[in-house]
Amino acid sequence: MLQKPHQNYLATAAIVLASCFSAGAPDALARSPEAAVPALNAGCAEQPCADVFTLADDFEREDSASLGERWTDCKSLIPEHFEPLGVFDGGVVIADAFTRPGVYDTAPPVAHPPLDDKLFPGIGCAVVDTGSTTVSVTIEWSGNFGINHKPPVNHVEGTPLLYVTPGHPRFGFGAWITQLFNSPVIFAGYMASPPENFEVIAAGKLPKKPDGTPRRVELRAEEPGRVTIFVDGEQVELNDGQGFKPLEIDPGLVDSTWHGLAVDAHYVDPASDIPSIKSIESVRIEVTPGKP
Repeated sequence: MLQKPHQNYLATAAIVLASCFSAGAPDALARSPEAAVPALNAGCAEQPCADVFTLADDFEREDSASLGERWTDCKSLIPEHFEPLGVFDGGVVIADAFTRPGVYDTAPPVAHPPLDDKLFPGIGCAVVDTGSTTVSVTIEWSGNFGINHKPPVNHVEGTPLLYVTPGHPRFGFGAWITQLFNSPVIFAGYMASPPENFEVIAAGKLPKKPDGTPRRVELRAEEPGRVTIFVDGEQVELNDGQGFKPLEIDPGLVDSTWHGLAVDAHYVDPASDIPSIKSIESVRIEVTPGKP
């Protein structure tokens, strides 16, 4: 199902969850989105590197306000829509949760997008040019929701991010693990730019694990624009009749060879804790067999 912008997020999420259960089982490349697009796709798409690209990062380095030179932070692409990522305690965090112009909604949200055109704090991403539209991106998400308090407090989400396209309102495709009514689910959809317009297009039920247990989330595109989702090595069965079929990605995104990761910490309360709660502990990006 598609979550339209301006729908009540929690109400829609409840419907999605019920459906799942009933089914059973870069410094800036450009300062304007339009100018960024040519640079994003000008990497190695027509060179042999498209067949061998691999990047693995475990973030085991000194704390930093950036991810490092290999990464292009989405903050540098569209400064008014995203917060910068950094490294803290061996994982990816939002380095500064309040860098966008506007008024923030700092309470755990009851609507998506927030009321009165406010902004969610703590949402950012980073990408690399793989030179390919067939790719696998796997993150190890920290499992960091409800560790110190009950959800939604300290609820930090993370996702692999595919087909990043500045200038497109859907921006990129991801899959976020969350918890509803004490049951873990994964929402697949579009990060959106601005991210307050996040869209859910599918969801799946996940087996429970203790809070704080790291989980591997993989998005795999063996054909351009056709994505399957794996959690802890098992393919996720999606709701509403989607089952195990690949999700079809918006054609306006599929030509992008930029893929990476995203962090969403807008559930953290108090929001001042956002830079100290890690979301992603490692990532592996590799080109999959198929047409680049």
